[in-house]
Amino acid sequence: EIAKRIEEGIREVMGAIAHFPGTVDHILSEYTRVTTEGGRLSDVLSGYIDPDDGIAPPAAEVPPPVDAKAAKADDDTDDDEAESSDDEEEAESGPDPVIAAQRFGAVSDQMEITRKALKKHGRGNKQAIAELVALAELFMPIKLVPKQFEGLVERVRSALERLRAQERAIMQLCVRDARMPRTDFLRQFPGNEVDESWSDALAKGKAKYAEAIGRLQPDIIRCQQKLTALETETGLTIAEIKDINRRMS
Repeated sequence: EIAKRIEEGIREVMGAIAHFPGTVDHILSEYTRVTTEGGRLSDVLSGYIDPDDGIAPPAAEVPPPVDAKAAKADDDTDDDEAESSDDEEEAESGPDPVIAAQRFGAVSDQMEITRKALKKHGRGNKQAIAELVALAELFMPIKLVPKQFEGLVERVRSALERLRAQERAIMQLCVRDARMPRTDFLRQFPGNEVDESWSDALAKGKAKYAEAIGRLQPDIIRCQQKLTALETETGLTIAEIKDINRRMS
């Protein structure tokens, strides 16, 4: 039961990661690399986590009586087949390449459809959102090896860390340096992360901290410009970066 919950958690993280630009493309390129350059599929994935994996198997049937002579004959052939079965085991280990080709082919096809929808309509459009959800549904069952999985998680988390660093810097400028009440900041700043006119409006207001905000405005805007650069780099809004990370938690 615990293992099932862990795997379901991994599925959910994979579904969230699929919404972060570049992550699905990276895994598709890794798959292409190992299949065209003689690598191993097990360097990319270890299997699949499908929703029905947790269904209990049917009750075991009672085996029919075994004839003693037939059993002896089977024992004799076991030794002869042992060596060949050992050879086959190595070839059969790891993900099935045929199934992998089907899975990754479906992801690749949906990635192309999603890319076109995003380009034509933008991420906020209903059709684009539907295509992203469809992509996530195909991507989330793929059980990546730890190195690949952790690399994707780090990519998404690092964007959030950069975002948080600039938000903290802006809050320190406003709350610590300009003496703006923390409650005022927390009420007014969300939604204005990249709006460079936000601090100007504060500076022109009648609050006690208005003059101090005016002096600190260049520093505040500099932090906001770094957030704008992050949006450009990731292709996501600040709200979208936060949402993806929230769904990964």
